[in-house]
Amino acid sequence: MNQLLEKFNEYKSIVNYRMEYEFENGDVINFKLKQTDFPHLIGLHKLIDIPVIRQFNDKNNKTVSAKFIISKIKKEEQITEDIIRHSSYFAEIQQRFEFFSKENILTLTYTDAVIDFDATRIGSNLKATYILYEQKGVQGYNHLCVAEDLMGKKYVESFFYNPTNLYIRNQNTISIRRVKIYDEKGQPYLADVFL
Repeated sequence: MNQLLEKFNEYKSIVNYRMEYEFENGDVINFKLKQTDFPHLIGLHKLIDIPVIRQFNDKNNKTVSAKFIISKIKKEEQITEDIIRHSSYFAEIQQRFEFFSKENILTLTYTDAVIDFDATRIGSNLKATYILYEQKGVQGYNHLCVAEDLMGKKYVESFFYNPTNLYIRNQNTISIRRVKIYDEKGQPYLADVFL
């Protein structure tokens, strides 16, 4: 069994889903789930002792792109669950890997969000402007990080679990008022769910 491939196939089932979150102040953000987001969402970029990941992280290497990494995951070559679990950096992404699922990404329990996330407050290199979060267990949180490209278009930057409120405390938080999720055909998957 190769859980990395299983997680990719599960994620692929929601590729091109469009998410729309309306905050209590009336602001709305939209973003679409893209297949090429998978390697970063699951944290593969942190496994720098795996040669193909080092190439992926090298901005000058135009060959080893997200599409290339995904092709290797599908073919179960160079990057499998067994290979990533043997990385000396796997502990850094283990919780992210374990919590990564379609259900956790599409969850309706993201009832609050950090807006205007300030990464410098915690020494993070996240580019996210928004972090949708939900409490898991007594202290921990799932985080879905949404960033903005140079054209102002929102995209999912990261998904991870953290056992503390590090990414939330001392940040500007706001309640989510309404969620809409559309499938890859633009049909409502969940429509006008008020929280």
